[in-house]
Amino acid sequence: MQIDTLSEFLTQAGTEFRLYDLGRRLQPLGRDDFIAIETGQRPYPWPLQRHAWLAVSYRRLHDHRQHYVWFLKIPLDERGLFNHAAVKHFLAALVEQLGQDPAAPLSEEQQQRLAQTPFTFQPGQDKLAAFHARLRLDLGLPPSAFYRDVADYLAAPESGDWQQLGLQGLADLAARLPRDPGLCRQFEQRLFTLPQPVQQALLTQCEHHPLPLSLAESLLGAISAELERQTPDEERISLLLRATAGTPPFDARRRKIASLLALTPGQPLMLSLAARLWQELTDEALLLPYLEQLAGRHPTLFNGLFAELVSTPALRPLILANLHNPALSQALQSAIGNLFAAPRD
Repeated sequence: MQIDTLSEFLTQAGTEFRLYDLGRRLQPLGRDDFIAIETGQRPYPWPLQRHAWLAVSYRRLHDHRQHYVWFLKIPLDERGLFNHAAVKHFLAALVEQLGQDPAAPLSEEQQQRLAQTPFTFQPGQDKLAAFHARLRLDLGLPPSAFYRDVADYLAAPESGDWQQLGLQGLADLAARLPRDPGLCRQFEQRLFTLPQPVQQALLTQCEHHPLPLSLAESLLGAISAELERQTPDEERISLLLRATAGTPPFDARRRKIASLLALTPGQPLMLSLAARLWQELTDEALLLPYLEQLAGRHPTLFNGLFAELVSTPALRPLILANLHNPALSQALQSAIGNLFAAPRD
């Protein structure tokens, strides 16, 4: 029997599997959605650098002890669809190394061969920790051994040494915020009393999860406080805003982004909006000011960020519909014109 897709391979091999996107931030990808993407019925929703960055977790049916994970980087075509030749190439490499059993033991040489294909990648430590925390939660498994120390520290920061906390424990705590109201309240009360490195690590982890609205609004309030300082810290403002990225769009965040774009947004904010909060840019009232600021204040970023945004299916129609909008500033019209006039590889 010919196998043309990854889900076919995993299903025929008798496994149950889960999928997550690890491109811009951690996001679960439903199996039905993935099958529609694999069969070319829809584009990949969260492309990054014209690739899909996937974490695939699987286990044999009825075996709840052993889990396996692949990190796959699948190229996309100009429409955002899977490059089927690349997928078949990868599947051929899989079958060569694993046969028909994805849980087959691999020799070190086989593992190295598989890792050397252009279709695998190693996530950064922050995303890797977020992924393992979310996966254990979704599988109903207890958190890592590092979690208890972090939970104890949050309960009584004065009695612990923050430098001894493990990144995985911080990730475990952030992953549990949406599902544990008591922990979330404690987190909201203590967060801004913690040392800056701990705050930064926790906020970085928060961006991968759908925070409760009250916590997300509290983080936006911290942005307002930062803006009132004589010299606001642009990196901190960006970090606080990014921490809300996993929460679905809500009015307070839309208003906050609009107010930030009306000021003098620096590179951290422009990069964060494209990388983590692109879903807010589906609002034309935010997209156009964003592009205007990008062209006017950050021309060196324009081509790269515009290319990423226009490749995102949720944004592409809106951007294309505005390419010839006569209301665009001269700077933005010129930036778009230069982009399309540049030679393409």
